[in-house]
Amino acid sequence: MGCTTSKNTSTREVRIVISRPESVNPIATVINDEKYPLPKKNYGGDRLALQHNIFKYIWQSNFSAPVNEKLETGAKVLDFGCGTATWLIDLSSQYPKSSFFGVEKPSSVLRDLTPSTPQNVSIQYCDLLSKLPFEDETFDFIYIRFMASVIPDNNFKEVINELVRVLKTDGYMEIMDVDAQGGNEGMLTQEFMSSVRSYYKSVGINPTITATLEPLFRSKSHLASITTERQCYPIGNWDNPIGEIALENLLMVLKQIKSHLASYMKLNEDEYDMKLFNIKEEVNIFQTYWNSVRVYGKKVTEMRSSI
Repeated sequence: MGCTTSKNTSTREVRIVISRPESVNPIATVINDEKYPLPKKNYGGDRLALQHNIFKYIWQSNFSAPVNEKLETGAKVLDFGCGTATWLIDLSSQYPKSSFFGVEKPSSVLRDLTPSTPQNVSIQYCDLLSKLPFEDETFDFIYIRFMASVIPDNNFKEVINELVRVLKTDGYMEIMDVDAQGGNEGMLTQEFMSSVRSYYKSVGINPTITATLEPLFRSKSHLASITTERQCYPIGNWDNPIGEIALENLLMVLKQIKSHLASYMKLNEDEYDMKLFNIKEEVNIFQTYWNSVRVYGKKVTEMRSSI
């Protein structure tokens, strides 16, 4: 199947709808605007900075929720799981009247990689699965991305409840993530990524969490105007140049978890590296693509029935 999106029951249609014969490149014209340029590969060893710029290019935006006007006039923004604060620093220069806050788990590695932050950016390191160090109704916008590999599946509802607590009425919360499963995967890629998904499940992580995000939002009586948007993007150099960079990012992720995953797959390091090499070749043959999903909703005071 090609890279397609369709209407959903949210408040508006997904951003881009692609539907064409199978013989036509399924990714072409997905990225149909270049407000943000193609990212460069070299980010000084900070893979999270590279990842940030990959998805800013793919989406041609840093977020999808309708909060631009509020950010321009002055808002409080929280990045939950802010990593090296790349997203926060990027927005802080674009919206100097707003205040940006990040929370991240205690990590000496992330601290060392995080650059000096502007005056309107503040970062706190704390237990992300406990009560956050903020009062009720603190933030106008809360953003979460790439946390599926960090937050255990059985904790996700509690995390969302806590984020709803610190979100202001009429404020927006947005989650962005990517499943550990692509489209048009070849046999070798399917075999390897199946093991990745199985490993994640074994440690309590949901590797295909994006399908659960909208139902999770809709289960919260204080969230309304819920919208899901999807973007597909190539993996490999068979189409848009972003695919080659996205592939390098994916391989870096798989190399970072090699010590755990190789043992789980009963492979030595050389065998593991060879499988990664084979995937790198195969994605171009099969024209593999992945999907990125953004789900956002608005906090309301009036209780409503769950959908």
